[in-house]
Amino acid sequence: LKCNHCITCPAQRLLLLEGGPGSPSCLLGGKHSVSWGFEDMLPTPDNSTGGAESKDTDLGRCLATDGLYLYTTNSSGRGLSKLGSGLHGTLRGFVYCRNEELEPGWVVFSSSRLLHRPSSFDAKPHQLCQVVDPFTLQVCQIVPMPAHHFPVGSSMTTLHLCSDGTYLYWVWSPASLNEKTQKGHSVFMDVFHLSTQTGLCVADILQERVILTRKEGESSKCLNELLLSRMSRFRASHSATLAALTGSAITNTVKEEQSAVNTSCGLPLKTLRKTPMYVCGTYLVMLVSPPGVSGSSATRSLFGGTSSLSSLKILASSLVFNLADGQFSSRADLIDAPGSSLGRGAQVAGLGTCYDALNNLIWTCSSDYIDQWCNPGNQAFHHVCHRLGVSHVIKEPKEETVATGEVINQLLHHVGAMCIHQLNLLAASSNSLPLEALLGKQHPIEARHFGSICDIMEKAMVNGDTCIIRCILVVFQVVFRFFNPQSEQDRESVRRSGLLLWQLLMAPVDQIGTEIQREVCLAISSGLNTLYQGELELNKLLKLVLTEGERNSGLSQLRDVILTNLAEQLQKNRFGSEDDDHYRLNDELLHYVLKTVVRESCLVITKCQTVARDDFQKLLSTVPVVSPCLRYLMAVQNHLLSNTILIRPDESDDSDSSLQGETMKVQELQSSILSLATKILVGCDEVLETLQQVTTALINSDISDRETRLKGLEQVTKATMLGHLLPVLLTSLMHPTLQTLTLADALMPQLVQLVLYTSQTALLLKTQSLLFTEDPLPVGGSFGQGAKACTADDKILDEREEAGFLTGLKIPAPWAAGKTVETMHPVRDNYKFKETVHIPGARCLYLRFDARCSSQYDYDKLVIYAGPNTNSRKVTEYGGNTLGYGSRSVLGTGWPKDLVKVEGDTVTFSFEMRSGREHNTPDKAMWGFACTVRAQESSEDVSGGLPFLADLALGLSVLACSMLRILYNGPEVTREEEACQDLLCSKLLQRCQWQVEANGAISPALTPSPSPLPLTIEEDREFTYPSDVLIPPPGLMPGSYFDLPRIRLPPGIMSRLREVSGRARPQFRPSIKEVIRPDVLEEVIVSCVIKHLSLVDALQSLVNYQYREDHTEEYDLVCKIMAETFKKINAMERQLQSVAELEQKWQNEVEWKHRHR
Repeated sequence: LKCNHCITCPAQRLLLLEGGPGSPSCLLGGKHSVSWGFEDMLPTPDNSTGGAESKDTDLGRCLATDGLYLYTTNSSGRGLSKLGSGLHGTLRGFVYCRNEELEPGWVVFSSSRLLHRPSSFDAKPHQLCQVVDPFTLQVCQIVPMPAHHFPVGSSMTTLHLCSDGTYLYWVWSPASLNEKTQKGHSVFMDVFHLSTQTGLCVADILQERVILTRKEGESSKCLNELLLSRMSRFRASHSATLAALTGSAITNTVKEEQSAVNTSCGLPLKTLRKTPMYVCGTYLVMLVSPPGVSGSSATRSLFGGTSSLSSLKILASSLVFNLADGQFSSRADLIDAPGSSLGRGAQVAGLGTCYDALNNLIWTCSSDYIDQWCNPGNQAFHHVCHRLGVSHVIKEPKEETVATGEVINQLLHHVGAMCIHQLNLLAASSNSLPLEALLGKQHPIEARHFGSICDIMEKAMVNGDTCIIRCILVVFQVVFRFFNPQSEQDRESVRRSGLLLWQLLMAPVDQIGTEIQREVCLAISSGLNTLYQGELELNKLLKLVLTEGERNSGLSQLRDVILTNLAEQLQKNRFGSEDDDHYRLNDELLHYVLKTVVRESCLVITKCQTVARDDFQKLLSTVPVVSPCLRYLMAVQNHLLSNTILIRPDESDDSDSSLQGETMKVQELQSSILSLATKILVGCDEVLETLQQVTTALINSDISDRETRLKGLEQVTKATMLGHLLPVLLTSLMHPTLQTLTLADALMPQLVQLVLYTSQTALLLKTQSLLFTEDPLPVGGSFGQGAKACTADDKILDEREEAGFLTGLKIPAPWAAGKTVETMHPVRDNYKFKETVHIPGARCLYLRFDARCSSQYDYDKLVIYAGPNTNSRKVTEYGGNTLGYGSRSVLGTGWPKDLVKVEGDTVTFSFEMRSGREHNTPDKAMWGFACTVRAQESSEDVSGGLPFLADLALGLSVLACSMLRILYNGPEVTREEEACQDLLCSKLLQRCQWQVEANGAISPALTPSPSPLPLTIEEDREFTYPSDVLIPPPGLMPGSYFDLPRIRLPPGIMSRLREVSGRARPQFRPSIKEVIRPDVLEEVIVSCVIKHLSLVDALQSLVNYQYREDHTEEYDLVCKIMAETFKKINAMERQLQSVAELEQKWQNEVEWKHRHR
């Protein structure tokens, strides 16, 4: 079949649109995602040496990323540090590895390689760059320049090296930085493609060299004109007044730009050297300071940062150049980004920036902060084609007619590209807009269209067309977000699509490829609620992927994708919503997730013992990395703990229903936390057991790098659930809301076991580290003998003391390090800083200033007050610089080099930047100040903290002791107990036995029952054992009735029994004796004892001497039993007498009160 040219042209134009029109890549305030502080752990460049020439040749910070890690140099381009980005399980800001010796240059990540071009390569035209090992950050290969591609000219200056993740872009100029000619030079850009030949990295030329060009007429508008165009409501204001309000320069900016010799791209060569650049694959973007101003005066205004016009400040401008021809395309201004490093006052020049192809993000890096930005433009065409599995080279048709299949393929490629752009838009907008708001703008998808998509997928699977399969999988990822099946036909189409996806997922990976498998998992995850409607079906799927994930790579990848999405949703709904239960799996599924996490943790710990030395070094440079299962557990734990601890009840609503609802919610959360905490502690128990085994095995092994492995074991342990889950859980369980008797009773067994494991393992590691750090003592001389004697004494002392994991460890004292107070570096115009430091108990404070302290003029000063505010006593003030800029002078004797003493325990710092930064003032003359405040004159040796396992053991011990205290204290005191507190404090009442309810039934052992014996005894009746049931006569107490038989003992037998007991009756007052009636009481108790112990026959020994001689053992038994019985009777009678006396006392007091009213 053929199609005519009228179809071919639109299809060709669709491909030329590269998946649809989009805005160019740039920095926009609305696309700023997050900003976080960091420390690259690289040496700070020394500004005191080098002079003006080194200042001109200094490079700015360079930044690169592979999507997981960030690679940054220091602020002058020297060294290299590997940081976690916080994405895909990496720990944000953590320094995984660093190389301080790498010479100044540019670093990029291209074609899965980390590349570095030193600035010294400008003198070596045959060398392009060098390959850096991403694990060790050491140079492992030099990449030569392609043959016959050497730059023309005697000198060459590299301006930047960029990468879009696939290709390498080299921006350079044939001019020298110190060249004095007054002519503009061209700025060239070469594009290279890297490949591997015979195991070595080789660079090939991708396209012809282009010149980055910006015409003079395309110079950006003056800042005054730009602000006037945005502020039409200020029409009556004069432009000069407006410029003064907003801080822009009043002079003509075009003339200022022309005062320096500009290059072909409109910027001076020395400016380009420090200009941040990045390439997204379609455009090259240069970040420059706003026009008409220099340095930080771009942010200067009459009213400082609090001005109502501050939101209109231009923080930076993005100059966009087209990569195809090098022509200037457009300019975009960054305005509304107060939370970014630029909004905090960072300089544009020297900023590090790069494009993240894996996540479609833009990263910027200043000296203190790293910023993450969403890319507002579409992904580059070759990135989209790579995901779709098609060639990005558009071929012109040789004839006017094209095969129908080819046209369909091109249309599907275009649809796939559009869907990729749509997915990127959804991902970028998910942080600012809810998905419902985005879906509301879309048109519903008709069922017949959805069926057509399934038809195309089915045909492509039959034909084995992997390109169309990948396109349709991307289409599914978008369609599932908008498709809501209503009719039976819709549901049938959904079931059909689900079967097709599962057929692909379960196919062998060597047949479909890892890319298709990944897209299938993304499609199923995006349509999870559409494909599996109902909690039961969804739980069946999750149980399948969690239990069978280790046996099937497809199910394993699907499990990771689903858990990652669920974790992200829990993080977005951190403080609870109606959908949080949907994202929290049930206990059974959580148990499967935990089993996977435990297995992963044990595996990574075991690697410390089993892998080779090089693999172990790689392991250390890539951990900690959180797996999807562990990340989900962390999200669930943080979600539950945040809702329990951080959310406060509504104080304005104090109704009973509200309070009851809050109580039920807290109880439900506590129950969920108990269930999760029990699982986590049990899992940690298993991981610690593995850790102890690996530690013991390493200690007993004879491998050469045993010391390195034992030291690295701590870092690896932090990367497991022991480091990611346990510390947060232990800290949160100390919160009063979670200090409950139920939690303490349930968690104590696991806590005790964990305390033992962590203590034992910490002791093993500590003992082994001491062996490694032992130094040989000097021999000879008095010093050596003294050291030997001291060591012997220590050994004797150690033998006497009990060895423990805390023995010899120095408990961290962070307060001894003091408090560091510092401004931003350098300070910006209108910068104000005020901070108070209070160290309780200090008699005086000692201040030590950094040697780099400086300000432009001496009235840009720091004032120190001895007190909590600026109304306190003024101590001293400092300002100015001695570097030859600004005032060229300092206040008084200048910034102090020695300690400054301030009386009292509080000091206040107040700094204000009053002057505007001049054009030639360098950063070092506006560095600001940094000061360390301590409570003692000499700084103590401050340790960096306890070893991880020792710290963990201490934390577990503290929590266990807290839980033991809760168990010891028992249930909380009720209101009734508080009301009866005085009675319950009575020692007499505390000795009484009370009825105890157990499971709703009264315990019979403690239940008082009526006595089976009568209260009177017929004295003339002889002692005989009754053969019939005798009904006792009514007693003296009214209302008493007994229907049980008993043995009645005559007074003669009772007196004889008391006599053989050897215990006399206590003395009673007559009045109390009448009430207690001890004779009746004794007879009833003794009768019960005799009947219960079957001692009726043994009583014959009391009256029959011959019987006593024949049954001596029985007589002795009676004597012992009666002795014990009358002992307790006497004690009880004394207690009754005390109670009667107390009752009589109360009665007398009551009668006295009545008489004296």
